[in-house]
Amino acid sequence: AIAVGLIVLLLVQLNIPEKWNKWLTWALFIVNPWLAFYMVEKVFYNPISVMGILSYALNVIWFYIIFAILLLIFNRVKYAVIVGNLLLYGCAVGNYFVMQFRGTPITPADIWALGTAMDVADHYTLSYDKAAIVATIICLGLCIIAWKLDTIKAFRWKHRLAALAVVVVATLGQSFFCTRVNFLEAHNVKVEFFNQKKGYKRNGFVLSFLLNVQYLLGTEPEGYSVDKVKDIAKNYEVTTGQNKNLKQKPNVVVIMNETFSDLNVVNKIKTNKEVMPYINSMKENTIKGDMLVSVFGGGTSNSEYEFLTGNSVSSLPLNGNAYTQFVKHEVPSLATQLKEQGYDTTAFHPYKPNAWNRQSVYPLLGFDNFLDESSLDESKVRRIRGWVSDESDYDKIIETFENRKSDNPLFMFNVTIQNHGGYLLPDDNFKQEITIEDEKKTEPAERYLSLIHESDRAFKKLIDYFKEQKEPTIVVMFGDHQPKLEDEFYELLYGKDLNSLNIKEMQKKFTVPFVIWANYDIKEQENVKLTSANYLSTLMLKQTNLKMTPYNQYLEELEKQIPAINANGYVTKDGKNVATQDEEDKDKWLTNYQYLQYNSLLDYKHRVDSFFSVKEK
Repeated sequence: AIAVGLIVLLLVQLNIPEKWNKWLTWALFIVNPWLAFYMVEKVFYNPISVMGILSYALNVIWFYIIFAILLLIFNRVKYAVIVGNLLLYGCAVGNYFVMQFRGTPITPADIWALGTAMDVADHYTLSYDKAAIVATIICLGLCIIAWKLDTIKAFRWKHRLAALAVVVVATLGQSFFCTRVNFLEAHNVKVEFFNQKKGYKRNGFVLSFLLNVQYLLGTEPEGYSVDKVKDIAKNYEVTTGQNKNLKQKPNVVVIMNETFSDLNVVNKIKTNKEVMPYINSMKENTIKGDMLVSVFGGGTSNSEYEFLTGNSVSSLPLNGNAYTQFVKHEVPSLATQLKEQGYDTTAFHPYKPNAWNRQSVYPLLGFDNFLDESSLDESKVRRIRGWVSDESDYDKIIETFENRKSDNPLFMFNVTIQNHGGYLLPDDNFKQEITIEDEKKTEPAERYLSLIHESDRAFKKLIDYFKEQKEPTIVVMFGDHQPKLEDEFYELLYGKDLNSLNIKEMQKKFTVPFVIWANYDIKEQENVKLTSANYLSTLMLKQTNLKMTPYNQYLEELEKQIPAINANGYVTKDGKNVATQDEEDKDKWLTNYQYLQYNSLLDYKHRVDSFFSVKEK
């Protein structure tokens, strides 16, 4: 009925006296920011009525500033209202869909990942719920009313310059006020570092987004200097892995399995059959355990950055992405380290090469070759839900291994894609074998667990192949993050409201499994103490006879003090979970770790190269 009314309003010619038209136009301009504020929050169920007074006021001021800037640009109220409402509505709807995809809202760092988001969007099911429809009607109504009011110019040039001065002062003042972190936190206006969804709900979309901006740029850690890095570096040296009986350099195959996780780490799920029977059965020459990653539901490349470099994205700006924002020059990594020891280095991802800027990043990390989806023979590829299956992915690994043109050992880093998000709709070409037999039963969760079951089967095929190979080979497989399933499912899994989780409980959503296996003798370990992605490559290297950098040796020592770390916080050696924002006196080990990472990634012109290399000094 409202939509029909809007159409009628659009078609009807309004004959309003010029004086009334002018007053109505300015009335619309005064009221519009409040309605736009309501519209934006309505899209994703943010009840503005429960916001604190300060959050509410800051949001309204920002909305007035946005529309005032547009008014200065167009000098017409109707164009400012129409463009502003459509812009804000577009941002709100974009955030609505991002929340559906990965469970966390848009932050400033996502601007660099827009291309990747658009690439994968067609694999998701998009739908409007009631709140989004209401917001759409509000937006259309405001735009139509503004269009029907035929207004004169808002300002003459002299007045326009005065208005510009007022807007500039207001913008600078508001921006400065938003950087007064201590004052704002005292009034419950703060960035929720490890629960952005909670922060956006309490502070509002626009204010939360702008509060995050100040954490966007990589800044030099307090107290950093190259001399301090050199002082740390002099205590460490090039070492070798612990497997002294291995006389030959092993091939290294690393698989970062897209959205591979064991949800039982949060809470037990009763299923009709075992989800990962093969991986759970692996014992001989196998190391297994769980590790923390820094992302949930998306942000895949941050997990591979942590594995490949030994760095942690906890040292990057809030919600930053290493690949899209910071890897713009050569960065030492596992690939450069192995290349120094005679390895051929190949990266493989069966999707578009520009995803997460990989086509530019991989050469900077030391990879000689990058195989993307164009390297596949489509006639031999099996797809599940439109994504290349793990089985076809592993077939390409085997093909690459068999078709090597040199006698050099191979380092292959593979990012799979089979289990990528978008679990709402079934696939007629994929038989779901897993059903949930308790109160946690939902179709998307069963679909996801069935995909993991398929991954387990494919992994067995790959391991069986390398068991028959004479060349020593070590295989590492780990997940990049847990899946974005409905909040209702995770609340059933936890048995409580997600906004009430403490840091220890929250970290369970950032926990994934890893497996290290070799076709030669290594010391078996099961249920390894919780670690994190930045330590995993060092753990793998220890199972070889390869040279390890002084940085690897440092990471071994760091792990004894800080066994696991991610963007949310870290675990102390006595098992205490510490959230990033709760940390008061920074541990000296963490401070030094920040210095080393900054030197490796950002202060590359003064990088202490010998610390990140296996070349003898």
